[in-house]
Amino acid sequence: MDVEIQTDCTSHFKLWSELELEELPDKFVIKSVECPDQGFSISRFNGNIDKLNDDNPSGSTPKVSTMYGVAGTIKLLAGTYLLVITSRKEVGLYLGNPVYQVTSMKFLSCNEASRFLSGQEKRDEDYFMTLLKIVESTPGLYYSYGTEITLNLQRRCKLAEGWMSKPIWKQSDPRFVWNKNILEELIENKLDGFIIPLLQGNILTHNSHCQR
Repeated sequence: MDVEIQTDCTSHFKLWSELELEELPDKFVIKSVECPDQGFSISRFNGNIDKLNDDNPSGSTPKVSTMYGVAGTIKLLAGTYLLVITSRKEVGLYLGNPVYQVTSMKFLSCNEASRFLSGQEKRDEDYFMTLLKIVESTPGLYYSYGTEITLNLQRRCKLAEGWMSKPIWKQSDPRFVWNKNILEELIENKLDGFIIPLLQGNILTHNSHCQR
């Protein structure tokens, strides 16, 4: 799908644009850098997602890194894998909002159950992991924190103002959301500020205005 990036007509709902990842022995904790009380945790044992809390029973110092979005979750034989955006680059503006291209992604393993797989299940899991590596390197993925980019300008300019106050994943056209099938768990947990619809395609930039 080709999208023309243009300017004017803004959206009101914005996603958290920079995230802090804390790696603890029992879970991954993901927080908004801008608003640290906003976030969630995902168990490294069973993949369960929970609301953010300050519990750290192990008392260990977490490994901390920066990431730029959560693309979704995938369940395999051994458990859940969380796909995160680890680097990005700005490629233009759409309705006054920066648009980014994903330059690298990584799966975080929540698969303590892998210890109990049979020999055949481990071989199957190894095969699935090669497929996940391919997913990590998927080319041509784009997104914006400030607006959705799956609708053309003509269609979105006809939509009611209230529509633009909805979470960005609700604004998007699901036909063009590359990661729609792996967003379900994030949606079920009402993590609207972290749910990034990714568009796979090409970007062309020029200036234009909405005509009403």
